[in-house]
Amino acid sequence: MITLSEAEQRLAKFLAKSRYENARKKNIKNNRIGSQSDSSTDLEGIAAEIAFCKLFNLYPDLQIGELPAYDAMLRDGRAVDVKATKYQSGHVTAVMNKKDMPADLYALMVGTFPSYRFAGFCRGDELMASIKDLGHGPTHAISQDKLRATA
Repeated sequence: MITLSEAEQRLAKFLAKSRYENARKKNIKNNRIGSQSDSSTDLEGIAAEIAFCKLFNLYPDLQIGELPAYDAMLRDGRAVDVKATKYQSGHVTAVMNKKDMPADLYALMVGTFPSYRFAGFCRGDELMASIKDLGHGPTHAISQDKLRATA
């Protein structure tokens, strides 16, 4: 379990609020899957990204003005899209239009602010080839039992 420190929690709240405000000003739609609020989605997403980076000793993307294309970059140059879910048996998911620009890898962090568990990785091509309906229409999805512990 990775728990964000008090400073990391403050950073996550600041980034979530700033990115939320920036995206809404630019009329960027939040592509969340589920009924949670946009602000909750943004906080869980950035907090999970920070937890992932903490676990893998990477520097998180702290941009506010331009939304980053990917959430983390591994030392070997592969781009990672970090996904978050509060469901212990949740899937790594990506919206259908993600097929146009998939990351090299997708990582799933399970939990709620400020504590997360790393569930594993899948390759972008694997996720883009898997389409399921988890109750909100078709989406790219892979269950945790198909994820790998290493990139």
